[in-house]
Order: sequence, then structure tokens, then C-alpha cells
Amino acid sequence: MSQTIRQYTYKRAEHLKQQKLIDLVFQQNKSMRVGPLKMVYAIVPANSFNYQVAFVAPKKIHHLAVDRNRNKRLMREAFRLNRHIMTDAVGQPPVQVLFIFIAQNTEPMAFADVSDYMSRLLTQLSEKVAKNCVNL
Repeated sequence: MSQTIRQYTYKRAEHLKQQKLIDLVFQQNKSMRVGPLKMVYAIVPANSFNYQVAFVAPKKIHHLAVDRNRNKRLMREAFRLNRHIMTDAVGQPPVQVLFIFIAQNTEPMAFADVSDYMSRLLTQLSEKVAKNCVNL
């Protein structure tokens, strides 16, 4: 019995930090929303499959830094535990997926809710990536 062991990590190479790439995501302006989580994404042709992700909690909505940090921490943890949804379903198409999660809630969220929203968003994204790869 060979079982594959999943790595539940969020490596530095997966962090979306380059301003040029962040601008590209907002220029393409493709987005999805589930509950208070919004995801803005871009799918770019590349040599191999990889992805980069960023998490945002706007100051206009979350006035206290404590609330912004908590929301980003919850989103990072939910992504870390659910990212296999995207990588397993999509396989390894030759694209780079860039996405930004934005917390738009005014009330504090429970981790179970964030994890559910994240898994639904990642499922929708994996379907879009698979569909987009056929068109490339």
C-alpha cells in the first residue's frame, strides 16, 4: 500500500510579492466570490505549472490591525490545508496561476467558515484553470 503523504506547507516561492505580478492580476480583473471571501486571479501561460498567492484584509473594512492580521492568518491557514484541491484536480498544465484572496467581512469569521469558503473557491478556480488550459 503506497499512500502519498501531502505536504501542508506554504513556501516562500508560493507568496505573491512582486508588484508587476500583482498589477497583472488586477489588470486581468477576473474574480470569484464565495461568502465574504473574494478571489481575484490571473492565468498566465508558462513553461510549467506553478502558482503564487497573496492575502489581503483591507483597512477600509477592518479598521484594527488585530482584525486584519487575524483574517489574513485564517485565510493563510485555510489555503495551506486546502490547496491540494487545486493541485490535485488541475494536474500539471503549463500555466502560472496568480491569485489574491480578499477578506470582505465586517464580522469576525470562524475558521470552519473560512475553510469552507476557501475550498469552494479553490474548486471553482481549478475548474476554470482546467477549462482555460484546453483553450491555450
